[in-house]
This record gives sequence, C-alpha cells and structure tokens, in this order.
Amino acid sequence: MSSGALGKIRAVTLVCPDLDAVTAAYRDYLGYQDKERGTISPTLATLWGASQVTGSRYALLEPASRADTWLRFIEVKGCAPYVPYSSWGWNALEITVQNCDAAVAALAAGPFKLVGPVQELGFSDGALRAGQLVGPLGEVLYLTEIKRPVPGFVLPPADSAIDRVFIVILHGSDAELGVAEYAKRFGNPGSPTFDVSVDFMAIYQGLPADHSYRIGTVALAPAFYLEVDGAPPHIGARPVNPGHLPLGIAMLSIEVDGPRPESHRIDAGALYKNRHAERVVGPFGEWIEILSVATAE
Repeated sequence: MSSGALGKIRAVTLVCPDLDAVTAAYRDYLGYQDKERGTISPTLATLWGASQVTGSRYALLEPASRADTWLRFIEVKGCAPYVPYSSWGWNALEITVQNCDAAVAALAAGPFKLVGPVQELGFSDGALRAGQLVGPLGEVLYLTEIKRPVPGFVLPPADSAIDRVFIVILHGSDAELGVAEYAKRFGNPGSPTFDVSVDFMAIYQGLPADHSYRIGTVALAPAFYLEVDGAPPHIGARPVNPGHLPLGIAMLSIEVDGPRPESHRIDAGALYKNRHAERVVGPFGEWIEILSVATAE
C-alpha cells in the first residue's frame, strides 16, 4: 500500500433524530459503551461544510472489546429516516462477532429488523458465517463470524461478543469505477470485481431477489476494507441539504500516514487527539473525514 493511502477506520458517523434512543439500542443489544459525549464545535461543523450541525449533541461509542474503531452518532432533531440502499454512498457496516447466530438473535429481539438470515458465505468455503439486520436509523449491519482465515484477506476475529466495524459497504453507479478511483486517488489496492446476488438489497430496490450485483473491495489498513457495490440505474446520488450531513451513515473517519496540506487541527475530542482532519468527497458523493496521523503546522 502506498504512503498516504487510506488506512485504519477510526469512526463511522451516523445521523439520528434521538441520540438517547439510538445509543440505548447499541448499548443494550450490541454491548457498546460511551467513549465520549459532547456537542459539535463550530470549527468541526465548518470543516465538514455542515454548519447546521453546530451545537448538535453527539456520542462516540466503543465496542466491549475496547477496540478504537468507534461509532459516532450525531443528533439532528426531526431528520428523516434513511431507507436502506435508496441512494449511493455508505449503506452498511460489517461487524465482526464471536457467534453469529447468537448475535443476530440478540439484535433481532430489539429494534433491529432481520433481513438476511444467518448462513455460511458461499465464497468463503465455510470460513465465514453472517447475517444481516437493519438498524433503527436505516443502517444495515452485517454481523460476521470469522471461523478461520480466508486466502487473500486479513480478517479480524472478534475479541468480544460483538466487536468492531471492519468493512463498510459503499453503493455507487459502477463497482469497477469505484475501486479504480480509490486506487488512483489514494493508492489503495483493489480487487477484481465479480457478480453476486444480495436478495435483501435487491428487494429494497424493487428488483428480483436473484438480481446480480457487481462488487469489489478496496484494501485499507490490515483487517479493514471497503466493499463497493454497483447500483442499478434507478438508484442515484444521496441528496444532502445545504449545511447538513448526509442522512443515514453520513461519513467515515479514516487515518492516513503523514501530514496533508489541506487538513486542519482539531483540538478537542478522542478522535482528533494529535491529528489534523479534512473532509473529502469520494466518487459517488460519499463523505470521508481524513485524519492525518502525523500533525503538520
């Protein structure tokens, strides 16, 4: 991987209408705990180009394993619910778990809707077992049990019953284009694309359950990936109201090596300690907050 390439996912930001309700759901059913709470500063909101979230409450949650890949929920009162797979951008989070059947059953007993029953993933020859649910904000969660290594990938076994995000799923107009753009812009290696059916995604998009999607992966730091799914023609860019964050899964915060001249120092918060930050937009309108590991003045 080249110097300056996108590395470790440090946080996933989601927009919610009720901070207390959604953090309670993630605490009670995923075992996540508060890392930090506060309000969004004017500096940070300006950096994102989202001035309307200045002063909004947020919570940074960590898994029971204490892994430093976090979920950040930002409260936007009255925001509309996000419909899964209704637009390009970040649509799903893949989380490593110790026992997929138990984890899926636990979430399905709460405000998480089961959409993909637990099964072995065919391409993994029995190494991976996964199920999918939709969360209270329209976020899709893939819960994946890693039973043994998968050739060609570095995958993280869970250190708690439900551990951290290790893959984020990006929806866009063309999977091959998306993989190529990340390689060209950031230097992250990508996989060849291939066809796969994802029945619950197809149903959300009004397509036959056996509709074939073209997908590929982008390698980040070891044990972190992006999956790029090619959307059908009737799915387009995610609308973003001026001064606001995108709905649903709004943004990823990802580390890079070395300083970046466009970045700005953020002095407050666990996520920004000893880092600079900038917001960039990916090939399908997805937001990425780049965290420079080495600070530059």
